[in-house]
Amino acid sequence: MGLTSALNTARFGIDYNQKQIEVTAANIANADKVGYTAKTVSVDVFFDGQGNVSGIQSTQVTRIIDERIQSAYFGSLAETNYATQIADYTGRLDEIIGTIDDGSSMTSLATEMSNKLSALVNDPSSYAAQQEVVSVAEWFARELNSSYAEINEMRQQADDGLASQADKLGDLLQSMEDIDESLDEARAAGLSTADLLDERDRYIEQLSGLLDIKITDQGEGNLLIRTANGQQLYANGKASTVAFNSTAALQPGKSGGTIAVTTPGGTTFDLLENIDSGSIGALAEIRDEILVEAQAQLDTIAAEISLAFSNVTVDSAATTVGLESGYTLDLSALRAGNTVSLTYQDSAGATQEVTFVAVTDPTLLPLSNSTTARSDDTVYGIDISSGTTANYVTQIIAALAATNLNVSDDGSGNLQVLGDTGTNTIVDSLSADVTVSGSTDQGLGLAIFVDKTEGVNDFTDALEEGSQRLGYAWGIAVNPALLADSTQLVTYQTTPSTNSPNDPARAQYLLSALTNDTVSFNPGAGIGNASSPYEGTVMQYINQVTAYQGNQAEDAQTYSNARETVTTNFASRYEESYSVDVDAELAFLIELQNAYAASARVMQTVNELYETLLNSI
Repeated sequence: MGLTSALNTARFGIDYNQKQIEVTAANIANADKVGYTAKTVSVDVFFDGQGNVSGIQSTQVTRIIDERIQSAYFGSLAETNYATQIADYTGRLDEIIGTIDDGSSMTSLATEMSNKLSALVNDPSSYAAQQEVVSVAEWFARELNSSYAEINEMRQQADDGLASQADKLGDLLQSMEDIDESLDEARAAGLSTADLLDERDRYIEQLSGLLDIKITDQGEGNLLIRTANGQQLYANGKASTVAFNSTAALQPGKSGGTIAVTTPGGTTFDLLENIDSGSIGALAEIRDEILVEAQAQLDTIAAEISLAFSNVTVDSAATTVGLESGYTLDLSALRAGNTVSLTYQDSAGATQEVTFVAVTDPTLLPLSNSTTARSDDTVYGIDISSGTTANYVTQIIAALAATNLNVSDDGSGNLQVLGDTGTNTIVDSLSADVTVSGSTDQGLGLAIFVDKTEGVNDFTDALEEGSQRLGYAWGIAVNPALLADSTQLVTYQTTPSTNSPNDPARAQYLLSALTNDTVSFNPGAGIGNASSPYEGTVMQYINQVTAYQGNQAEDAQTYSNARETVTTNFASRYEESYSVDVDAELAFLIELQNAYAASARVMQTVNELYETLLNSI
């Protein structure tokens, strides 16, 4: 090796060591800085034709990072944040609904109502027993009211969270645009981009927790960021804009505002329809699905316990006309939401179930079969706004025209349905389920609860104005007439004479309605399904709701714990891949200082040799 080559090697060594000393010192100084990755100086050595070192390029600072582990960690954040949010809200929801052993839960209150009704059956004339039934009914209604309100507040919190996270998403995308501009400037100036890339990774990490994203490196440092469904969030160094469309007030059963994303090219899409995970996806699901479903369950409880107490069955009279037999039914007590049920065997011997649902708004017609909770019936709507039963019968005749049944008005506005011996069509039963409009002389039913959402109204389960059931748990209350006169729990008849104050018939009816009578429950509330709706008593359904919410919270927490374990593992491995080992860096710094000193000595020696050579000439 010649003196010139030795001198070049020493000079290049000093340059490299100086640069690496600066980088190593920075590593040590920033070891505790969150997101800082260990850096090193990459070296390119150039040789001449004789194998001597002709140059060393050591200006590029690179990050020490495992991109495979980084991708796995970032990819796990969306699902983990989603699971964490779901577990948090379902846990709080479970606390609101309560447990079977919780004395203030709906399950416990319903059990207490059953106990108080049992006591009233044993002693109907007892004023104290009557008041205890009224008191527990009030408590039950208030529990429904407060639970519904608390869940609505949770919906509002989730909505506020979505607004906040939409702002954060927009800010992060704009920060990405700003940092990419700085990266372009650094590259143009030949400066290190390592620290800027660290900063950009921190933005990507936060983005990855907000929603499930796909990141594509398009080369030369350009990133394409899309939603899981392929919608563009960031491309060509330009960020999409994000805007939350707020809702003035969250309505029962309705979704809240969405998040609109507009790309630099002007295309706007609904973000919530294009993500499946992340904290944003979780909050949207919580606000518009989980909590709405919980409110629907409360509405179902409120509706079914009201109907169980207030509705009575209007039986039909067996009727024979010539060779045909069937039944005649009085329709005069029908109110909006009430039903008429018909069971018959068709000419093939198959049992057919038909349900007629009364409405006062004809624009609701025709009704779908999903209007009732039953899965085995065909549903027709009948407009009762005229108040004329003959008109009701005319509509039913038209609805059953395709059957072999003989349907007619008996001449007094009553519905008459007869079989047909010629086709072997047989009528099995005909009845109506109606809501009482007073406390006496309409059967044993009693409207213990009323709808105070707007004024004081009987709850009939009307379909008008979006359904009376929707939001009913918020407005259910004990009937003011019952509060004023608790003897209504016993007195069910005044004509031709008043029943005895010791008559337990009404109390027994109410008790059976709560604990014994089986009905089908609306599968839209999440318990059961359209093909197999949940069937049971009101008490059993209340217990089912309590168990459902408890299981949902437990499952969500279990999943959240599992996801947290996965992400924690990835985070640990990711941090290990980029974090600064201070001890190793200090040892390396000593090596660099020694190498720097050695290169300096070589330069000094070469300089002395040059001086000796020049002096000898």
